[in-house]
Parts: sequence; C-alpha cells; structure tokens
Amino acid sequence: MKPSPVQSDETTSVGVLINEFETIAPGQTTVAMLRELARRRIDTWVFGVGDLELDARGRVLARARRVTAGRPERVVVALRAAKPEPIIVDELAAVVVRTNPPRDRREGLHTLALQLLRFARERGVLVLNDPDGLALAASKLFLGMLPPETRPRTIACADAETLRQFVRDAPGPTVLKPALGTQGRGVYRVSASDPNLNQIIESLVERGSVIAQDFVPAATRGDTRVILVDGELLRVGSSAAAVQRVPQGADFRSNVHVGGVPQLGVITPGVERVTAAVGPLLARHGLFMVGLDLIGDVVCELNVFSPGGLPDLERFTGKPFTRVLVDRLLAKIPCGEQLRAAV
Repeated sequence: MKPSPVQSDETTSVGVLINEFETIAPGQTTVAMLRELARRRIDTWVFGVGDLELDARGRVLARARRVTAGRPERVVVALRAAKPEPIIVDELAAVVVRTNPPRDRREGLHTLALQLLRFARERGVLVLNDPDGLALAASKLFLGMLPPETRPRTIACADAETLRQFVRDAPGPTVLKPALGTQGRGVYRVSASDPNLNQIIESLVERGSVIAQDFVPAATRGDTRVILVDGELLRVGSSAAAVQRVPQGADFRSNVHVGGVPQLGVITPGVERVTAAVGPLLARHGLFMVGLDLIGDVVCELNVFSPGGLPDLERFTGKPFTRVLVDRLLAKIPCGEQLRAAV
C-alpha cells in the first residue's frame, strides 16, 4: 500500500490499536475515549492487530479508519463501515493500545503488533501502555512482582503436584485459574477435600501455567476495579475511579460477563495503601492506564491492556472521567498541553 503522511504542523494525530473492528461496542471505555478524542477534533485513527505491517523501507504502516464524532452507536457503525486508509504509524504523535489478547485466538498477531509498536516508539511515537511493560504484565504472573502484602499468597506453575500441595497447605479454599485468561473463564474455587480436585488441576495444566491463590473471604461481597493513571488513582473532584462488581447467586465470580452487577465502588484506607504501594511499579514500566481488581484490601488481578469501567463510573457519578483521562493522555504528548482545552 502507498501510505500518506498523517501529521502536519496544524494537526496532532493519535492512533488506537484494538483487536478487530467486529469486537468494538458502544458501551466500551475504548469507544468513550475515541468519542472524546474526536470531540476535541484530534485526528484519530483506529486499526486492528491484523492491520499493522512493516514495509520494505522499514516503516511501520497500518490500514486505519478515521474516527468521526457522534453518539457511541454512531461511532461504532461508522468505524465498521469506513474504508481503511493506509497511514504511517511512525508519524503519529501517539498510539494508545486498547487490545485484549486473551479474547483473540490470533496470538501471533498480538505479539507482532507489540514488536512493531516498539519500532514506532524508538522513532519517537508515544505508545501507551508501553509495549515492554505490556509484555512484562501480559499474564497474571505479574502479580509476583507486587509487594507480598498487596496480594493474596500466590504461586504460578504448570506442575500438578505443586498445585495440589499448595491447595493442601492453604488455610482455607484456593482459587485456581489460567495464567492467561479473561472474563472469569476457567476459574475454580477448590479445597483439599474436593473430589474433583485432580481433574480440575489436570484440565488447567493442559492449557499452560496455572495461578493458585488463597481464597479471600471478602470475595463473596464482590471485587472492586480501580483505575490507576500514571501510577495514581484516577479522580474527578471527590470521586475516585472505583467500580464494585457484585456476584449473583451461588457463583463466587464477580466478572460482569458471568453475571456480576456493577455499582459504585468505595475507596477504603486499605485500598489507598495498596494503590500507593503498587502505583510506582506500574508507572516505572510505562503502564499508563491500569485496572486493579481488589478483593478486600488485596490485588487479585491486573488489567494492563484495555481496562474498562469509565462509562459505568460516569453513569454512577455524573463526573467526566473519560475527559480527565484524555487530559492526562494528551499531557504526555510533546506539545499536547494545548490540546487539553480544545473543544
């Protein structure tokens, strides 16, 4: 393809990387961010992991679609119908990564996309979240880098006997889940007396590395997703970015995709301590926007690729969380401060 430049002295162009256009939906945080960028008349391009390529001159290119302003439904319909245009990713001011690799079977394309974004980063493009930080935190194994006091007792391995011993040694129930996974799939609450323990462990080990964690009793009341930006809790005035997800019925999982109900979360002193302890580590690795899932006062999971919840927060509080997030994003772009007040 023959790409044309995307940036001039009069415009700042931003790219947004997603899985693919078929998976975007009006209620997503990604769409809220796209609408806010378009509202500010920022030249915004969206492309999927399968749309990136390297040309013979060593440039990173993409078959991208331009975002148009409008209601969430209109933005999604317009993007799906838009004709892709070739652009030079190396000439963008920034690329925002909003992918979800575990929900996509094309693992190789996600790996390649991060590598190509490393190339773009070396040529001066701001990439958020940073590709190296994303690679480091791509699985639930990243919990092992957090201070022990901020997470449940946790191990990760692909050895069935080690997992069985962890369950036997646990002071109570244990949670077993794939190291790579999403939406609460393949997550089990087990105990040493569980008659199906061996079958569960064997089934999980067949799929790869397994996370084993001590079950946190507060899980019966749900978990709280908090959003950190540049290592700090995202706030708008007195409201903090916290959404509690409450499990329904006998299912201990609180993921919305398995029936959990979202409601406004509460920031306790314990949550404040945890975010203060974890935030600097995330910022140091270029993880600009991160969703921490806490049960009680401990972190059970991190979402570093495409944390959501902003539309829910805005519905609960009436506060412009997306606008403030985009302010923080634009402030990181060289000469981007002038865009923060744009309308």
